[in-house]
Amino acid sequence: MLKFNHVHIKGPDPKKTAQWYIDVFGARTIEEFLIRGAPTIAMDLCGVRINITGLAPGQKLPSGSAKPHLGLEHICVETDDLEPLVAKLKARGAEVLDAPPPAASGAQAVFIRAPDNVRIEVLKPARR
Repeated sequence: MLKFNHVHIKGPDPKKTAQWYIDVFGARTIEEFLIRGAPTIAMDLCGVRINITGLAPGQKLPSGSAKPHLGLEHICVETDDLEPLVAKLKARGAEVLDAPPPAASGAQAVFIRAPDNVRIEVLKPARR
């Protein structure tokens, strides 16, 4: 049996990052622990577990990229009220990276740069 477990985000200040996800998306903290000495905060974001981890002692890592790239490119959250959520994200420091025109189906998406250079798609699906 397989099931999806988590997405992992690394950054210099996991408490600050976790608070951002709480403030803008209503995420909730599940638990806090250490992974190889790195402080880690497990969050529930819309039913998906996200582990937000700082650097382990002595660890040095390059910055991530919120630009389109190979590999895990972005995470997506869905909303039925896109404009107010995007305004809230911008007020909390998120940078809008791309806002393509609505799809023929009526779906709309905005891509933002979240803390720690995480690319997030905020999606308003087509009316069903």
